[in-house]
Amino acid sequence: MLKLEVGTIYDNRFKLISALGQGGFATTFLAEDLQTNAKVVLKFPDITQLGDPAVYERFKREIAIGKLLNHSDLPRALTYSEGNPPFLVLNYVEGESIVCIMKDKRKYTVDKIMELCANLLEVLQYCHEKGICHRDIKPENLLIGTDGRIKIIDFGIAGMEGAPRVTYRGFSGLMGTPEYMSPEQIKGERGGPKSDIYAVGCLIYYLLAGITPYTGDNPLAVMYQHMNGKIKPLTDIRKDVSPNVYAVIKKALRRRKEERYGSALEMANDIRNLQNVDLNFLTKPDPPLASVASTKNSSWFIIIGSIILVLVLIILFIVLKK
Repeated sequence: MLKLEVGTIYDNRFKLISALGQGGFATTFLAEDLQTNAKVVLKFPDITQLGDPAVYERFKREIAIGKLLNHSDLPRALTYSEGNPPFLVLNYVEGESIVCIMKDKRKYTVDKIMELCANLLEVLQYCHEKGICHRDIKPENLLIGTDGRIKIIDFGIAGMEGAPRVTYRGFSGLMGTPEYMSPEQIKGERGGPKSDIYAVGCLIYYLLAGITPYTGDNPLAVMYQHMNGKIKPLTDIRKDVSPNVYAVIKKALRRRKEERYGSALEMANDIRNLQNVDLNFLTKPDPPLASVASTKNSSWFIIIGSIILVLVLIILFIVLKK
């Protein structure tokens, strides 16, 4: 089995310096481009899953996304290799984890956090206009760059307009992180611009409150809360958060996507003009959706019913043939 080790040189050009992170489908390394002496990021699909065609399809899609997007707050695909193992080369972004916001409330005031997230929404608007939906906005995929702006550093499960759905062997259709996953993603839909808006609503709540809007002992419990739970009012957690800020979050977190902001830019504009925010969203009912458990059970009923129907038809065919 191939092993990724610090010090290894790939394509006679890229030398691995240190591991940056490992996700469900890929591993990233900081590397040196020996031709330019620049730091870059090498992203390798999970070697143990390379036999799964979907993993390679996802790798090719991320290459296409990296080539399509050209923005200072987004990763750029510099080149790639289809060797053994294949890898994607991305520009390296200097910055701090967005979690640093939680540690420095003097620097990252409510106004500063809202400004950062307005910038993030404008970047997402750019992506959406290019037909790209991120589908996994969360702190681990974000950095604060040296220019003070939020940088998106991973498009590992992003969706691309017109691309076929990728189904991984051994995985369900649910893709994303439970704490930031929209109700439609939990129900098995692909996720789109409105899903990114929902995730940003979760992110702002987390950055201001120190906890995500919905929590639980396990992923299923968290997803159930997204569908049926109640959020603890942010204004009860932090007295320096205005009702206008909380109204923005509440609108972004509407369970039914058609009730959320129409676009990421619309949400960014509300953040920049808080005096115009509709405060009715603070008290507007947000009825529960079907629970994760009942959705899962319904799927099983359909599967079991289909199996029974097929068996009955086979038996009838045999009997009639006799």
